[in-house]
Amino acid sequence: MSGRFVPVVALTMGLLGCGGLDSSYGFDRGIANYDALKTASATCEAKGGVIRVRKGYEGRDLSDYQCAVGKSR
Repeated sequence: MSGRFVPVVALTMGLLGCGGLDSSYGFDRGIANYDALKTASATCEAKGGVIRVRKGYEGRDLSDYQCAVGKSR
């Protein structure tokens, strides 16, 4: 049983490591006014990302935006 466990753990750790390359995330709901977008943009830029409107969304709500980090930039 331990012979099967090691490859599974190695694969899992490898996949988790790849997750750090593309750590894009969305924002919580709220009105996307100037101050909210400025704060979200500053937080995103501090993590090395850029803020952008998600495809198919209008941009009126803060959850319509995402912080694109890594390969998704």
